[in-house]
Amino acid sequence: MESVLEEIRRFLPLTVTAVEADAEGICLQGARWRLRINTSWRVTEGGQIAISPSLTREGSSSYGLEDLVGDEVVDVGVQGVQFRQDLYVVTREGRILEIFSDFPYGEWLLSISDAGDERRIPIFDLEGPVSGVTP
Repeated sequence: MESVLEEIRRFLPLTVTAVEADAEGICLQGARWRLRINTSWRVTEGGQIAISPSLTREGSSSYGLEDLVGDEVVDVGVQGVQFRQDLYVVTREGRILEIFSDFPYGEWLLSISDAGDERRIPIFDLEGPVSGVTP
C-alpha cells in the first residue's frame, strides 16, 4: 500500500476548490482531482472533531465542509481495522479528513486527472476500502 500512497503523493498538493453533499455522501474536488465518499467520515483539527454529519451547522447543506475550500491536501495515509483500509487526507491547515467504511467495497473513490485535461479523464483511481494491505 505504501507504493500506492507514494503514487498519490506525487500529485500533491491538491487544492480544494469545491465541496458538495447529497443524500448519498460528500465530494471534495479541485481542478484535477475528486474524492467521493459514500460512507462515514469526519474532519478533525487539533485532535478534536471539527466537521462531521453529526455536527451539521444549521442551514448548512454541506456539513461545514465549505471551511475546507481554499485549503490544500498535503499528505495521505491509510487507517483501518483488520484487513479493510480507508484513506485519510491531511490538509495544509492541519485538518485530517478520515473515512470509515462499513462495507468491503465501493465506499470511496479518489480520482486524479492530468493537469490541463478539461475532460478530467482520470490517470489515477483508487477505490476503497482497500483490503489485504497493512498501513
